[in-house]
Amino acid sequence: MKVDTSALAQLQRQPSGPAAPKTPPKETANGSLAPDVYHRSGEQDQTPTYSRPVVIGEGRTVVETAEETIHRILDAESQLYLGGDMFHAADKMAEHYDDFMGMLELTDPQLANKNWRFSVDEQGLMKVSGDLSEDEITTLETKLNNNQELVKYANEVKEAFLKYTEMERGPGIPSSKGWGKYDVSNENFADIIDMKTLMEERGGKRGQMPNFGEKISLFDFVENMGEQLKSKAEVAFLRE
Repeated sequence: MKVDTSALAQLQRQPSGPAAPKTPPKETANGSLAPDVYHRSGEQDQTPTYSRPVVIGEGRTVVETAEETIHRILDAESQLYLGGDMFHAADKMAEHYDDFMGMLELTDPQLANKNWRFSVDEQGLMKVSGDLSEDEITTLETKLNNNQELVKYANEVKEAFLKYTEMERGPGIPSSKGWGKYDVSNENFADIIDMKTLMEERGGKRGQMPNFGEKISLFDFVENMGEQLKSKAEVAFLRE
């Protein structure tokens, strides 16, 4: 009887261990990686991992254009340092201050020559301070506040200063290299700005006389205001 051994021979040719991998390993015998396979563009995944750009930090809203910024700063500087509304109000105030002091020297020369100051408080009234008694302060404040023109122009000086320093700082994050860098407000203006000094330090003392028809020198006024701010106001809005 003849036995068919083909099936037995086929069985003997099968490997005894686990099945060999169909795909060759990426690592070669010396440990290096097999070369990467690059596909054509049509074979790549067309869906990117990030579909939008990543934004780091908080975005800021644009509050004015560069052109608007330039015009704003130029307008503020013109008003503050080049003879704008504030200076013209101070110049008109000087005329009424001279009349007031002339009358005070006639009625109370001792009081007129004492060391005292005045400014505008948060209510828009004249506030007096200095080496005076309470009665003398009350007397001076009453006389000053009864002079309506003097009070009017003193308030205009203050209002113009606050308006244009705020303009100089600008919208958004306020900042300035000029007077706007100082923290001066309606509430603390009287503690920082001495208007009596502004009225008395005039042309000639610093080398520049007032222009024709003016009572005070623009140069002296700007320099005096700057010195008062530097010595008494806090820097809070400085732009580097």
